[in-house]
Amino acid sequence: MEIRRAVRLRCGDPGRWSWVAVLLALLGAPALAQTQADRLYVGYSISSGGTLDAGRTRLDERRQLDLRLPLPPIVLGRTYLLPSLGYETRWLGVELPRPGGAGEDEVGRRFHRIQLGLTLIRPVAPRWLFIAGVMGSTRTDFQSSFDMGLDTSWVAFAMANHQLGDEPGLSLTFGLVALWPFDALPVIPMASLNYRRGPYVLEVGLPRLTLLRKLGETVELGVVGGFEQQVLHTRFDSVGQDLGAHYVRESVVRVAPTVNVHLGRDLWLSSAVGLTLINDFALLDRQRDNLNIPGLGAGPTPYARVVLGWRPSPPQAKARASRPAP
Repeated sequence: MEIRRAVRLRCGDPGRWSWVAVLLALLGAPALAQTQADRLYVGYSISSGGTLDAGRTRLDERRQLDLRLPLPPIVLGRTYLLPSLGYETRWLGVELPRPGGAGEDEVGRRFHRIQLGLTLIRPVAPRWLFIAGVMGSTRTDFQSSFDMGLDTSWVAFAMANHQLGDEPGLSLTFGLVALWPFDALPVIPMASLNYRRGPYVLEVGLPRLTLLRKLGETVELGVVGGFEQQVLHTRFDSVGQDLGAHYVRESVVRVAPTVNVHLGRDLWLSSAVGLTLINDFALLDRQRDNLNIPGLGAGPTPYARVVLGWRPSPPQAKARASRPAP
């Protein structure tokens, strides 16, 4: 069966089911920021193309530009409401061989993703915080008809954050995340451990890892890695329609050494160059069940990302910096 003709991307995206996006949004930081302490950022990433295992279909370079803006908070007594706005534009394309070997057809689209979120944070006991909220996101190429049910996704979450020990810098966050629409499970358990003491920054969760070592006050060296998944609502040609395909799911696992440089005024420039170790695709039916078609992986590819982020200093660090030298 000629699978390569079934991957013509045409329409919108019902949302990115990235667990890292969900988890970091709960903690007030975006998924693609370098650390959870980054509140505002603009980033650009690029992944090299590759050939699918099933045939001669080639993926173009995938480029992505993203921006995250925190909006002014709303304070209601001991309750804090944190609205947020995110924007992302993504370039996707494939090169499909023409019948009879007469060259190639190039199919590409530029998708725009807009996300609005509202997070509630409230202290409930010493060293305990309750975190809950909802996020809505939509992606479209502004060239096709928009379908609210297929092109919009929703995420709701309820989490608890516990500071371990009397000193800040070590905390555990855990809870539940609900997705709509969903692929396998509508509700997913989530947990992360954050360590920020001395020269080390360690953020471990499902499915992201950040390990950094501070060199003085201006440089951080380390490694970042994680799993990311998104589902594209797609218009297919006749082959895809015969298969009953309505979605393409992209799953990636990335790991990259990283360097962060402090530019002053809480601004950090982060750069990471590494590999996309797993780069797989799957065709899904209307109920988002996998059609289990083999040969849609692209193998490891190079990956690079640059981020300019705003990371406000903790209050205790600002207080120390403002004290006169003895």
